[in-house]
Amino acid sequence: MRKAEKKGLLEGLKGKNDVRISMLQFADDTMFICKGNTQNIDTIKSTLRCFELALVLRVNLAKSSIEGFRG
Repeated sequence: MRKAEKKGLLEGLKGKNDVRISMLQFADDTMFICKGNTQNIDTIKSTLRCFELALVLRVNLAKSSIEGFRG
């Protein structure tokens, strides 16, 4: 995700002191934090697909969700 952000494929949110946040991980959960646009969604989907292919693991779509909020 950091590479995608550096290449301009993913735009995370800017926090205090211009710190960019695009992903948080807790134990076996991952939360992607980004602006809601098609490019960001496509980048996340592509990254997850590469993860599945490289590690022969599956993302459990039944336990996955996309949430939006106004900030």
